[in-house]
Amino acid sequence: MNNTLRAFSALSKREIWEHRSFWIVPAVIGCLGILFTLYGSGALLVAAHQGMINFNSDVTFMDSTAGIRAFIFGSAALFNTVMLFMVWFYLMDSLYADRKDRSVLFWKSMPVSDTSTVLSKLFTGMVTAPALMLVAVILTEIITGFLLIIALSIAGVSILGLAFQPGTILMAWMTLAFALLVQSLWLLPFFGWFLLCSSWARKLVLAWAVLIPMGAMIVERLFIGTHHLSDVIFGHIAKLFTMVMSGHYSVNGVSIGSGIGVGDKPDVFDGHSALMTMGSLVHMFFQPEMWIGIAIGAVFVVGAIWLRRNRSEI
Repeated sequence: MNNTLRAFSALSKREIWEHRSFWIVPAVIGCLGILFTLYGSGALLVAAHQGMINFNSDVTFMDSTAGIRAFIFGSAALFNTVMLFMVWFYLMDSLYADRKDRSVLFWKSMPVSDTSTVLSKLFTGMVTAPALMLVAVILTEIITGFLLIIALSIAGVSILGLAFQPGTILMAWMTLAFALLVQSLWLLPFFGWFLLCSSWARKLVLAWAVLIPMGAMIVERLFIGTHHLSDVIFGHIAKLFTMVMSGHYSVNGVSIGSGIGVGDKPDVFDGHSALMTMGSLVHMFFQPEMWIGIAIGAVFVVGAIWLRRNRSEI
């Protein structure tokens, strides 16, 4: 068991070493965010000095809490979008590249199982990449947050005391981390499909990964007259972002709030709770779609492992 864990850890580290874009790209986005914040802070101070903007210094706790949550989740949205595209292309290329450059023969000669190899790549896409993104988000938000606080303080609006109310920022970051975990589990069928195509296709992995489901949708529409497959695929993605990012979910068709907002009182459904919350995230685990998707994703991953074991170089 210890040898297996050590091998898995070494494989995971190898993925990060060979795919440095997983931390370089978030770092670049973070630096750009800091530069834009510096520019925006300067423009804000100039506008305030010239009387073009009048600030209301009467900032309440609820106002600051909602603003901080919107800032944290909004800043993370760009990082997350870029990260998802990176994971998409990484998984589609991960097994295919080993077969194309024949390095698969080297790894098969090593005391490393195909299961560990495939799972290490899946772990990199589902856990390591989001974790690196989260670190970049937190560091960026700490720097940009202080820049905004300083700019607002100079403009006559002090939110320093309200911003650091117990649990406000830390709870938002914990919610974001949990959301990334939920997102990875919810998207497992897509990740598994990308790995399966990467282990099977001899070329044009992206085309096969996209054209096979698209072709199945078209065939269903033309010959059966239904669109269940497209509803399942696109609906699965839409439901993730509707429930996770909005902080709302429905029970028996009735839209309700999550009841566990960051800095909000329980069971409050108003403008302040219209963001991602722990309640909406926990509710995802009670959705049959999540567990069905995980099962389908597991089948795809098992298929990728089998193909890895029985197919070698291209």
